[in-house]
Amino acid sequence: MNKPLAALGIHLFNSANGFKTSKKMNKDWLKTFKSCCVVLFLAAQINVFTGCQDDLPADSYYTFTGEMMSDFLKNREDFSLFRRIVERAGKLDFLDTRGARTLFPPINSGVEAFLKEKGYASVEDIPVSYCDTLLKACLVERIIYTYDLGKTQQENNQLDLPLIIQTDGDTLDANHMVLSIINRRAAIINELKNDSVENGVVHPVDKVLIPNTSLGATLLDENHSQFSIFYEALRRTGLLDSLARYRDESYEIWKEDYPRFKPNIVCGHDTDIFTAKRPDHRYSGFTLLIVPDEVLYEKYSDRFNEDMTMEEKIDALYRLAEEKYDDHAAAEIFGLNKPVPENPEGKTYKQLFWNKHSLTDRHNPLNMFLSYHILDRLFESTAKLVNCWGVHTQYANPTEWISTLLDFSTIKLEKVYSTVDPAVEHPTDFYINHSVASIYNSGQRVRGAHLSLPDADNFSLNVAYYYVDDVLAYDETMRNNVMNTRMRIDFYTVWPELTNNKIRLCGNVTQPYGSYDNTENGTEGGGYNYYIPSNYIKGLKMNENAIFFAQRPKIGMTSAFDDCVSILGTYDLTFQLPNVPPGTYELRLGYGSMPDRGIVQMYVDNVPQGLPLDMREEGDSPIIGGLYNGWNGWRNSEENANGIYTSEELEENARVMKNNGYYCGPKSLYSGNDGTSGPQYSAAKCTLLYNLRATLRRKICNVNIKANTPHTMRIRSVFTPTGRGVFHLDYIELVPLGICGPGGLGEDQY
Repeated sequence: MNKPLAALGIHLFNSANGFKTSKKMNKDWLKTFKSCCVVLFLAAQINVFTGCQDDLPADSYYTFTGEMMSDFLKNREDFSLFRRIVERAGKLDFLDTRGARTLFPPINSGVEAFLKEKGYASVEDIPVSYCDTLLKACLVERIIYTYDLGKTQQENNQLDLPLIIQTDGDTLDANHMVLSIINRRAAIINELKNDSVENGVVHPVDKVLIPNTSLGATLLDENHSQFSIFYEALRRTGLLDSLARYRDESYEIWKEDYPRFKPNIVCGHDTDIFTAKRPDHRYSGFTLLIVPDEVLYEKYSDRFNEDMTMEEKIDALYRLAEEKYDDHAAAEIFGLNKPVPENPEGKTYKQLFWNKHSLTDRHNPLNMFLSYHILDRLFESTAKLVNCWGVHTQYANPTEWISTLLDFSTIKLEKVYSTVDPAVEHPTDFYINHSVASIYNSGQRVRGAHLSLPDADNFSLNVAYYYVDDVLAYDETMRNNVMNTRMRIDFYTVWPELTNNKIRLCGNVTQPYGSYDNTENGTEGGGYNYYIPSNYIKGLKMNENAIFFAQRPKIGMTSAFDDCVSILGTYDLTFQLPNVPPGTYELRLGYGSMPDRGIVQMYVDNVPQGLPLDMREEGDSPIIGGLYNGWNGWRNSEENANGIYTSEELEENARVMKNNGYYCGPKSLYSGNDGTSGPQYSAAKCTLLYNLRATLRRKICNVNIKANTPHTMRIRSVFTPTGRGVFHLDYIELVPLGICGPGGLGEDQY
């Protein structure tokens, strides 16, 4: 036998054992390592079969002694009960296989508490199928270390259900160390956490993680003691029953017409080759923004008090709803002044349904009021509520504009920073329908409603709920003040399906592009790249030749919010524009230019708008006319010594660009990362989209938004170079025409 080769084998195997303490597994190294193992094995076999008679001392042979997750459970007595659960599920061998997983096993006292809670005499009484469920509930298919956790982090377990991990400093252990709490139930034991094994990492917990498999009505029924008025109103309006939608079973059949994976998707540079996954299911979900009873008693003490009967409380809420929507503009937006077709007397919807006997009609004021408090998608945690990546909070707050169950309405979700709004009471917390004082709202700041987490379980399979400290309404203040601004809308939030099916903000955003993006195993950071079949997204019409590619988010992309949707092939797609109040708006498309991009004709309400957009042209192209200091250099010498243009020069250039139908990228968005695990701007490591000549905004047209009318945008490819011609759906902007400003000055830079 070749002794130097054998020694090399021992070194490689020992290196593999030492590798288990590192944070992330290097897949390329593992591939090389496995190849070496094969070579070593074959070399050994050749020596055996050619009659090699060398006798080696026993200590020259290597024995694999690495501990797997199965060994972790076997070798520690305090996990004997959970080990038996795994054995009864028939999955102990699975925990002995290679992988990159995170396990949250409960200690024996936690299992004993679970047995008592569920009425089982012993582990042997737990049904085998439920044992399998309990294992999958505490197993995540990627490695997570606690030192990488954010204040709130959301992961999916093997049941495709969320694990919400909160490390906010509110809960301490006996040693006064901060605890990480999972789903408001189980605490990761600090003395035992981050225990690396060969196939992942183990975080022991003090209680069994029980998956919440109830639907929304059950969740609210079990937890409504603090919001009895809101709950009763939901029940009387029938909106409680409307929260039953969960999984589209028809998709389980027709999804088989599409391959589970679509390989070799070229999107970006020639070296960026992706494999995209078809969505496993088609889920629906809802998020409720609930006003607790105590808030109504305190803020509306002239209307509500604890001594009132429930009937009186519902009457008071009904009158409040009437006041919020009893104006001419609201009647136009929601069609309240339209005649009811089947009514022989020609009465309008308002005349017929504005009474306390018609609470279940969607035109009823209380029904409208509550519908506006329900988002048409599921946010199980605040970790996914607002995409904060790539937002420079010196200039702007991370913001999402989301549709609700009230037709033709939108709600503003915002993480408010004191750098943007010094008057904010809870910096870096979430607010609904907040607006900082500016020239666009006559200096009138709108506080909005502060969002907070309930003390009880706040999410189920298809419903999550949060508390707000004031009522919400799509009223005159919201429409005329809060929404009288440049509304920048990420395409990932245009379609609820991308949120409901864990496609938006999937995986670890800090994990850059790698070779694993072109495999069917997902990424090292968790999550997948997805392709969306035709007819999957409601209201999106797309030809079968098109590929709707939802690229996973990752830092360093030259895209807003570090994510983007790309359309490939010979495409023709139509979708509904987001809901905004009636009026005239400048409609803009934000995108990144690249040599592989295509040329598209854009339409609004099926009317062609201007010349086709050539996405191959960068900002310094003659047809755009931008002044740029290189590809991503500083432009303004007054802000940085590396800039070569003055503010006056750039202001004049903004006029030139606007006359050509373009704006530069925004100053409030950036590409890159400062090296931390969270979104944060660093001038040394990040580049403002304003300075990138490849990130632009194109004015599509001025669009007249009419009341009670859906408006559509259509995008059709007219040129696809080399068969690719990628169309970049990054974000759109809807800007009230009255605030655009001459020459693209002022807020257009941000």
